Amino acid sequence: MVDKKNILRKINLSSFLLILIPIFSSTLIYADSTTYEVAFEELAHLATTGGDTFDSIVVGDLAYIIDMNAGLLIYNVSDSSNPELLDTYYDGGIPHAHFIDGELLYLADHYHGLEIYNISNPREIVKLGQIADTGDGETDGVFVSDNIAYTAEWHDSTWNWKMVLINVSDPTSPERISEYTDGDNEFIRFYVENDICFTACLLSGFKILNVSNPNGIIEIGSYVSGGYVYDMEIRENIAFVGDGSLNIINITDLSNPTSIIYYYPNQTVFSVEVQEDLVFIGLDEYGVQAINVSILTDPYKIGEYRTDDVIGLELSNNILYLAQHEFGFRILEYNIKEVTDSADFPGIIFAMSTIILLTLLVIRKRK
Repeated sequence: MVDKKNILRKINLSSFLLILIPIFSSTLIYADSTTYEVAFEELAHLATTGGDTFDSIVVGDLAYIIDMNAGLLIYNVSDSSNPELLDTYYDGGIPHAHFIDGELLYLADHYHGLEIYNISNPREIVKLGQIADTGDGETDGVFVSDNIAYTAEWHDSTWNWKMVLINVSDPTSPERISEYTDGDNEFIRFYVENDICFTACLLSGFKILNVSNPNGIIEIGSYVSGGYVYDMEIRENIAFVGDGSLNIINITDLSNPTSIIYYYPNQTVFSVEVQEDLVFIGLDEYGVQAINVSILTDPYKIGEYRTDDVIGLELSNNILYLAQHEFGFRILEYNIKEVTDSADFPGIIFAMSTIILLTLLVIRKRK
């Protein structure tokens, strides 16, 4: 004999589960998941600092800006929305790079060589010493470590670069120690630590040099991609290199730097700044992008600020300072915000728990 009541119970249970399935599916789709994005806010814009803003260094509340047409400028940026000009110094040269070590500022002046300034009083910049380029040389890069200035010297007659080492232990009387060239003859930026010099070498790539003996510099390793290497940031065993794109390089083995991955933006990368798991890249005519590198093999953009001609980036806390060539100097604040996405585990667990509970109630009623 057919048990009609049992059949009806089964039909009702099946119908009930069929109703729950789309509810469960929709819960999966619309459950909250947290991801992050970087939001930028403009705090200030100095439309011009003299005509051609090239770079900046920020120490505490002071921004040291170089302008190729106006020299060295010091701003108080304690109120980021209202920078206050404290002092300027211009001797008619063309500043291309600068480096700060304590109360001394080292300026790579395209035509005047290496200049050294006392900046202990930001309202009164004092020039201490200078060493001129040799021949038709033009100084375009500088880094100082252990009283040695590593400078990039370009020569018009040969279209070649040299890395020139200068003793700056007496800032009033800097003296040339030695120079280094190789078969490529291209140097522009340096970072020195523990007798190792990491170099950005334009079309000749990213190079690693042993500089323990200033008179016997040895190339240890290199990575050449064919891109234009203009800037780099070193973080432990990783080099973040702007070589047209962003190239993330493993430098654990200094003799064999290996690219982990490339991140390709829409424009040429001119500047790189790193803060923990974020890399900020300054793009020629596209502004700034924030790249998440928490997983080095999977970098991805989580924010951008569109503007023109970003030639230099400086990062201090959660403030970005943009040198914008012919568009002045811009100050941005950035904040990391949570963004809701779909299908996280708490949502899934809630949906599954609901189904199990309701199913048990139905089975209990059947009994």
